[in-house]
Amino acid sequence: MSRVSNIEQQNTMLQYLQQLQSQGQTLENQIASGQKSQTYAGISSQAGQVVNLTATQSLQQGYMNTIDTVNTRLKTMSLAMQNISSIATSFQNTLANSAFSPNGASVQQTAQQLLTELGSYMNTQDGSRYVFSGNQTSTPAYNPASLPSPGDLTTNVATDYYGGDNGVAQATVDNNVNMQYGVTANNPAFEQIVRVLNFFANDSTPLSQTNPTDVANVNQAQQMMGTAAQAVQQLVATAGEQQGDLTQLKTAHQNALSLATTSLNNIEQVDTATAITQLNTLQTQLQASYQTINVLQSLSLANYMK
Repeated sequence: MSRVSNIEQQNTMLQYLQQLQSQGQTLENQIASGQKSQTYAGISSQAGQVVNLTATQSLQQGYMNTIDTVNTRLKTMSLAMQNISSIATSFQNTLANSAFSPNGASVQQTAQQLLTELGSYMNTQDGSRYVFSGNQTSTPAYNPASLPSPGDLTTNVATDYYGGDNGVAQATVDNNVNMQYGVTANNPAFEQIVRVLNFFANDSTPLSQTNPTDVANVNQAQQMMGTAAQAVQQLVATAGEQQGDLTQLKTAHQNALSLATTSLNNIEQVDTATAITQLNTLQTQLQASYQTINVLQSLSLANYMK
């Protein structure tokens, strides 16, 4: 014989129905948002892991942004230094081919022109920063106002033209990895090029192959320019090596960021297809529960006794 529905049975079914409804609402929200929960409370058991993964994402992205900035500066400096090296080589060739030509003034004019070009390259900017001024990034690295006239080939002129300081640029590019990079315009190679060009730019006297002093100066200047050009190219190579190291570091940071993002998505994001299947199953259970409630509510002692 069937039992008569009682209040306890109905309450139990109603509680079960409410649980199913709550689960259904949760699944609908997950499907709509793609997220398992809108708050940490919804994933409380993994909230600590979410916080750590989010911090890792921020840290790795920060390193990558720093690397991009440093790489851009190194590329900017490298391009300028390649042009500076070309200036040295160009004037070395001018001295070799034209120093004792009848039109000696052309050497002076060439030196003046190249000195102006050299100054513009040493004052290269990356945005609003002078890249060859050390830590004095708002100050032009080159100012010709105090250069000696005519000068000579033996006296260092760095303090006469250099407006920056001896600070070395630094950047944190990984955990406990602080990279020093860059060149200042008072570098010996730069200074030698300025010294030679300034000397010839201010000497209007035609050079004579019969003058031992002129011959000695030309030979010395050619040697200085060749040495300086090679030294600048070595600086370019060093910058290139640093860019290569930074590229490898960035790849490692990208991999770490990708791993953290994937792990975070696995925690926070819902598998939509699975959620839809679960929701369909839940809806079937809800329909059956509604039918059961209707049956229980229709049962009464009077109906039972009929």
